[in-house]
Amino acid sequence: MSTDGIVIFEDRLILDARPPITQAERDAVEARCAGPIPDGLLALWQASFGGRIDYALSVEFGDHVHEFSFTELFYPGSDGYRDLPGWIEHEAEHAEAAADEAGDTWRGTLAFLPFGGFEYLDRLYVCVEPGPDYGAVFAYAQGLPPAWPLQLHHAALARIADDVPALFRRLDLPTDPALGSDAHGPGNELMEGIDEVRARDPARAASLEALVRAAVTDWRAALADGSIAARPRPRRLALEAASSRGDIALLAALRGAGCDLDEPFRGGGAALDHALAAGRLEAAAWLIEQGCDPRNAIANGAAQAPPDLVRTLLARGAAPTAIAAQTAARSGRMESAQLIADALARVDPSAVEKLIADLAHAAGGADASAKRIDAGTLGSSRSAEEYRHEAARLRALRNHCRSLVGSGS
Repeated sequence: MSTDGIVIFEDRLILDARPPITQAERDAVEARCAGPIPDGLLALWQASFGGRIDYALSVEFGDHVHEFSFTELFYPGSDGYRDLPGWIEHEAEHAEAAADEAGDTWRGTLAFLPFGGFEYLDRLYVCVEPGPDYGAVFAYAQGLPPAWPLQLHHAALARIADDVPALFRRLDLPTDPALGSDAHGPGNELMEGIDEVRARDPARAASLEALVRAAVTDWRAALADGSIAARPRPRRLALEAASSRGDIALLAALRGAGCDLDEPFRGGGAALDHALAAGRLEAAAWLIEQGCDPRNAIANGAAQAPPDLVRTLLARGAAPTAIAAQTAARSGRMESAQLIADALARVDPSAVEKLIADLAHAAGGADASAKRIDAGTLGSSRSAEEYRHEAARLRALRNHCRSLVGSGS
């Protein structure tokens, strides 16, 4: 094991690396599994039995592209959401419950072994049951509530690699962390770790930095050499960069290079969805003029959409949703919220009736938050007065919706 806490596995860096797995630890894990630990996972654990990961991992759940959170390698005694034995016990409890529900007897061992992920939201498993998937890596994402735009909204599972080494080779960096251009992106913790090494061992630090920079997916080079349209990962990164920044010239260049501006990328949204969600209204208008599909634009960008743009999107076939109406109201765009609610009433009056109840509940929640802030029992970046204003807007939209359905409730 390295003395600086950094271990290299498949040309990727593991931070806060730990000693290799012992035979006793291996025996304890294998006792809970339907088969032996596959070679790929064992190789990882022999390099470091636990640690931190700071790379990006893009996972496709069907046609939904999910930016998977893989920040931790589980190990016994970790201070994460659960340690490795805790996750094994969690999986065993669910497996036994599933067998009971199906009227079967659980055999007492796991077919899939969890080994990494992020808290309770994203988890990686290795198949430990002998068969065609033995050793393969599966990704599970819990999903977030529908109010979160451009996110996965349901639990999903996908096979993503033939083995653990192949998984690590998939890890990449969307931007070069050595340039410091993305303060919140993956790779920054890698550079911080390397900086700590640099003072003691400049040669090792240079070698580690070269590995980090080699993991960068350079979409600019792919655009320049004409290969971008045939390369999904650089193509999607470029589309996201262009739309989230509102870079019309880059969007046009990507279209000219053969990229489809309607291709879904992160969160299932296409360029128009991301541009609107980021508040890049000029780029959103340009994308609409190019004939981009507007169906999900209101659902994904209601917080940023002014009334005229909402009218344009609705006229071009954008779908109104109850969550979008509520989101617009929360964001202070009352006219947009009312336009969305009006359109929703025309296509689904029952959804408006449900929205009325949801708005009442949400307004009550905002009022309760304001009272807790006043009482000093809730810490928030927002003031009590801001919560009260939000409650007033939600009630105003509720009143508007009641007028649409003629409800006396």
